[in-house]
Formats: sequence, structure tokens, C-alpha cells
Amino acid sequence: MVFCRNCGGDLPSDNSSFCPVCGKPQNTATAVTMAAQTKNVGSAIALALIAGIIGFTGIGHLYIGKIGKGVVILVIGWIILGITFLFVPFGIIYLIFWIWQAYDVNNKVKYYNEFILKNGKIPW
Repeated sequence: MVFCRNCGGDLPSDNSSFCPVCGKPQNTATAVTMAAQTKNVGSAIALALIAGIIGFTGIGHLYIGKIGKGVVILVIGWIILGITFLFVPFGIIYLIFWIWQAYDVNNKVKYYNEFILKNGKIPW
């Protein structure tokens, strides 16, 4: 009988990669590989904020692999910026949008990392 190193649950075989109970990796090579696949939360937020300040919102989403959402956020950001050039007070809406997209990428990258560590594969 083989047991999980993390929770003590029964493993189906000696060479199980993940625990079926807690989802934690059972060999160090797999753990290192999964850790290398995780994304840095600070990098994702920095990309979202810095790129967003110069008009490229959505870059943080592209970094974590949410290509469709990243492109949509980018286009919406450009539309809001275009309207801002015509009607300056609209810049407040861009500021709110810029903060929201950074907040959203923060939540998404945390979910991404949790999912990888729990399931051993990327969520999307």
C-alpha cells in the first residue's frame, strides 16, 4: 500500500504522479515541472499596469494565456482611449478600466497557479 506524502490518502500505485484525494504531486520532478509552469503574480500585475498606462491594456491576460480575453480588453481599451481624445472627461472611464483589468489579471493568475498545482495542467 502506498500513501500520499501530503495528506496520507491511499495512492492507486507506486508511481502515481498525483494524489487522487488532495491533488498534490508525489514525485519531486513533477513538482518542479509544475512550479516552473506557474506564472508570477507580480509580473502579471506589472505587465497589466505598465502596458495599460501606455494604452495596451490586456497584456497581463496575454501573459497568463487568456489570449481571447486579452485581445478583447486591448481593443476595448483602445476604443475608450479614442473616445477620450474626443471627450477628455472620458479618461476617468479609462482609469477605472485600467484598474479593473489589473485586478482581474491578479485574480486570474492566482487561479491559474492554484489550478496547475492542484491538477497538474493549465486551466485553459
